[in-house]
Amino acid sequence: MKNFDLGDLLKGCVPVKDSKGNVLVQSILNMQVVCLTTDDEYSMDDKFANPLKAVSASNNNYGEITFYNKRSKDVITLPHTAILTKQRAQNHGMVKAGYIPKRGSVRFDDAGCVQGSEGGYFSNVEGDELRVMPVTIREMLFKTMDKGIGDYSAIYPAIRKLGDQTKSNTGEYLNRYFDKYDNKLEQFIAHFERPDKLIGTIVFVDGEIVAIDKYPSFTYAEQVWDVMIRDCYGALAVVSELDNKKSEHLFTKTFDKLISKSHEDNVVNLIEKALKKTKNKMSKSINNRIDEVLNVTFTGELDTVGNPSRGSIKSYKIDSDGYIGQVITESDFHYLVSLVKKESFNPDALRVVTELKRKANTQSRFKM
Repeated sequence: MKNFDLGDLLKGCVPVKDSKGNVLVQSILNMQVVCLTTDDEYSMDDKFANPLKAVSASNNNYGEITFYNKRSKDVITLPHTAILTKQRAQNHGMVKAGYIPKRGSVRFDDAGCVQGSEGGYFSNVEGDELRVMPVTIREMLFKTMDKGIGDYSAIYPAIRKLGDQTKSNTGEYLNRYFDKYDNKLEQFIAHFERPDKLIGTIVFVDGEIVAIDKYPSFTYAEQVWDVMIRDCYGALAVVSELDNKKSEHLFTKTFDKLISKSHEDNVVNLIEKALKKTKNKMSKSINNRIDEVLNVTFTGELDTVGNPSRGSIKSYKIDSDGYIGQVITESDFHYLVSLVKKESFNPDALRVVTELKRKANTQSRFKM
């Protein structure tokens, strides 16, 4: 066992901010994305190849995926990579990220089928047939790390849940979700802009942190940006739309409040003031949410299925009361971090504990 906290897992990273010091927030419906960056020296661009181009996938058994790395750099596959192939074979998915050494291959026996009763094995699948499973089922997938060994059906409950969430009638067929929503998900990408020197993202829904991803390098983040926004985070917008969720319209509320209290006729000045107040309020809220989880303690369980977890490179399944995920690390340098909020977790409970700790720390010790 090894303990982690979020401050350690994201060390070296900072939220992207504007010239006034406000955290830059990108939004659609009730979902917000905050991008993370880091100093150049912490971007491992020379070490890792493109996880969407450098590997091919094959299998010889149900519930197993073998990745082959064709490049002279190591590869870390995206968490929850899915094989959706046109071959006469059963689609499969990963329940975690995988570390593949340069010019090497690694077999993962804790993968699972994502295509019901379809039969057959796949060979040399690569490129556009590598997708990523949606963030809404990531908790269920991480929970099966090392537990579904030899169980080809381990992912089926997550796929059925996705079908219920998105009204896509998936059954146990992941491809049905993408068949229904691919056009909408492609449009979804256009709502977000990747900043320079991106190293990770923090995703919020209704003002609460629901997912955190940190990547090995700027190049890696650039390579996976579209597929993560489309395949992974896009499901949040799909579910929000189906649930008729709306954005808070914070700017409109702020502007209307200023107009009602102001005798100023210059609308442009009022718009500028409202924009400034909106940015400040959003930035403060984001900072508060991040500060709350920085000291959350994760228990790390060594991952020994497929991933090296030998020598200095290790993969851990990490778990806490509120969040679950994975970290791939070497000598305490964290190449990849992927976390999701547990559905059962109530962040308000964490706030109560945080406030009590703050009060306890400000109390004077008893003395006569």
